[in-house]
Amino acid sequence: MNNALLHQVVEALPDPVVVFDPQLRLVSVNRAFAEDHQQHLGVELKEGDSLHVICDAHPRLAELLLLNCQRALTGERFNITLAFGSPLVHYQVSFSPLCCENGRTEMVLMIIRNVQQEVEARENERFFRSVLENLPLGLHELTPEGSHRNMNEAQRRILGSDHPAVNGQPYNVFADPINARNGLNDLLAEVKRLKTPVKKEMYLQYREVVYGNVTRIQPLYYETTGFPVLDGKGEVSCLFLTLNEITDRKLAQLSLEKSERMLQAIVEHLPVGYIQFDSFGFIRRVNQTQRRFFHHEAPGQGMGGSLNHDAFSKLFELDRLFAQVLQHGKMVRLEKKIDFLPPHPGSHEGEVFLDLTMFPVEDPVDKDQIVVALVNDITEKKRQELENNKTHEFLTQTGEIGKIGGWEVDMLTRNMRWSAQTYKIHELPPYAAMTMEKALSFFTEVSRIKIEQAFKACMERGKAFDLQVTVHTARNNLLQARIIGKPEYRNGRIIRIYGVIQDITEQYKIKHQLTRNTELMRLFFDTIDMGYAVMDKDGKVNFINRKAQEIVDHGKVIGRNIFEVFPMLVGSTFHARVQQCMELQAPVSFSNYLPAPDKWYEFLLAPMQDGNISIFTRNITDSKKMQRELRKANDQLSSLNKYLVNQNKQLEDFAHITSHNLRAPIANLKALMQIMHETDGEEEKELYRNMFGEVIRNIDETLNDLIEIVQIRKDLNVERERLAFSDRLQKVKDILFVDIETSGIRITTDFTEAPDLEYPRIYLDSILQNLLTNAIKYRSPERKATVHFRSKVCDGGVVLTAEDNGIGIDMERYGNKLFGFRKTFHKNRDAKGIGLFITKSQIEAMGGNITAESSLGQGTKFIITFRPE
Repeated sequence: MNNALLHQVVEALPDPVVVFDPQLRLVSVNRAFAEDHQQHLGVELKEGDSLHVICDAHPRLAELLLLNCQRALTGERFNITLAFGSPLVHYQVSFSPLCCENGRTEMVLMIIRNVQQEVEARENERFFRSVLENLPLGLHELTPEGSHRNMNEAQRRILGSDHPAVNGQPYNVFADPINARNGLNDLLAEVKRLKTPVKKEMYLQYREVVYGNVTRIQPLYYETTGFPVLDGKGEVSCLFLTLNEITDRKLAQLSLEKSERMLQAIVEHLPVGYIQFDSFGFIRRVNQTQRRFFHHEAPGQGMGGSLNHDAFSKLFELDRLFAQVLQHGKMVRLEKKIDFLPPHPGSHEGEVFLDLTMFPVEDPVDKDQIVVALVNDITEKKRQELENNKTHEFLTQTGEIGKIGGWEVDMLTRNMRWSAQTYKIHELPPYAAMTMEKALSFFTEVSRIKIEQAFKACMERGKAFDLQVTVHTARNNLLQARIIGKPEYRNGRIIRIYGVIQDITEQYKIKHQLTRNTELMRLFFDTIDMGYAVMDKDGKVNFINRKAQEIVDHGKVIGRNIFEVFPMLVGSTFHARVQQCMELQAPVSFSNYLPAPDKWYEFLLAPMQDGNISIFTRNITDSKKMQRELRKANDQLSSLNKYLVNQNKQLEDFAHITSHNLRAPIANLKALMQIMHETDGEEEKELYRNMFGEVIRNIDETLNDLIEIVQIRKDLNVERERLAFSDRLQKVKDILFVDIETSGIRITTDFTEAPDLEYPRIYLDSILQNLLTNAIKYRSPERKATVHFRSKVCDGGVVLTAEDNGIGIDMERYGNKLFGFRKTFHKNRDAKGIGLFITKSQIEAMGGNITAESSLGQGTKFIITFRPE
């Protein structure tokens, strides 16, 4: 084989390369291989050397290296990966046999390549895949055509164990007919078309919920997000789909919308007219009762007009009432007489009486002021009042009891007489012949029995009666009537029974309608998903809906004082807010925790026009618990992050402190040993032996401190203790005794303002030693060296300064590198460029900072600010 050509090929390769023969002698070695082994293994290799040199220098590699070399000499071509060094670095070693013409392995080519980045990349990929796998929401990777590639565990749970993609079978999301119906295909198609993320709320699945023997189907809603990954050409290379279940939130939203629709339905079907105006007087809502009044058939007809520009409204001063309500913010109620003229479109003819109520309301969404008008047509009522006035004279003649129609029965002749109004009630022509039997025939069977029993009691015992009965008129109409009767005596005998009959059909209908309206309102408040109650200013509960009754979990509450039923509320936040609401006459909202049920409730108190208070409440315990759990998780994450940062900082500081803080005392030991060897006097040698003991004790103390730091580095914070500056500086001076004596430096202190500090002992000692060592190393030969230490209190923290008169530093040139790692600025052979770096790291690790002020030839001043605890 041409060795010269082989050398050229080997040297041209960029990676470390070596060629060895069957006796493991190096035939050819390129420069990269020689330099790497010299740097990392400390072995200088050259052509003609044996690989056994590496094995002898590093026995740990011997067995692995020799085994694979012998394997390559058998003619096998292979690669191995090994990790070596501190920190570990991964290398790929390739063995390629070089054969002669007869096929026998003559030499082996070994190429070494650093694959650390590839290994780290694979580790990072495994880490991120683990993160995606454990996401709390479903993640699905698809090809641009919709074929399944990968998914995380949450997505597998969502799809279920029977899904083809979960079972490893071929699956295309666009080919799934279910996705065509639920809109998932449209979402992904939109992502592909727009090449941007698309998010939608979708109903994708359902689940079966068993309640006893009943199985119900519950929909599952998801917040669905699709996003593309684009290649270098801007084309979609893959699609990602995330599914986050929002069923509870969506069902709550649907429930709220249902309650809103129910409220709108109640308003729409109110028996009185309802008109809603915005703050500018434009009509925004009209219910069907009001539309019928104006003969408007379509729901939107009549809307959009403004009171302020309507001639009809100005004529009857409706615009003035609107402005009054809006300006003063108070309800206005009055009866208004309106004359509708035939030319007015869609109107009644003649006069109309209206019971008009206007009151302001704040829009809960836009916070705008709106005005609501309730319009009740009381024309018939007014006409009835006029009719009553006309018949007032007749009613006066009927005597003390006569109200509407009068009647009497002569007990001697059994004849019955009616007034004209009584005939009218029965829809009979006036003054037709009437008997007791014929009169009773106009009543229903139940009413007739009641009247007969009442007459019998009146005749036998003289008992007066007051009955509500049903009348079947001559025109086959049913009326509700009130009959009042009493006896008249003469000589101790009843000679007649007389009284009145009143048609109360209208009142009965009104009462029935009022009862119905009350039940509708109760039904409305019972259907909303929050507690509602009405309480007067003294605390008596006048109304409570079913949800509020469940919340208080008590017996009968209506009609009772809430503070007597629940004495623990007296003096509570609820009690204070009720008083605040009454005093300010303004709504008050707040949250309150009730210890007995261990629940949180949100309250809204609103004053009412009649002096009562409306109370709205809902249970927010789950929301509070979720907030508390979220804060707890955030605190744990922050604590863990701080712990990891602190651990890395501790390890770095430990390594630097170990290498740097032991150098000075060991140098002192060497100096003392040299001086002692050069000294002949026994007494002087004894003095140096004593110094040996002091320095060794200080070294031992430093080592013990470092060992203690190793033991506590798992803690989140390095242990602090109360330290006196003077004591710690004296300890440093003892360690640097020889350097201090040799340099002749004068050390002065002023620790009066801040004599001590709460700080890690090992850190403070290291800081003081570095500052003093710098003052000694960089002293000026032109004057006696001095350094002054001073401590003071500033902004609640402690500031330490160390000012020397040394050679100084060019801050314009080196100021930004002063605290850099292994940065030196003078030709001092003892300078290592690590002391200030360690000092800065220690101070910043404890939350402080260090700065410097210096001028060449004048000295340097270091200012250290310790973070206040």
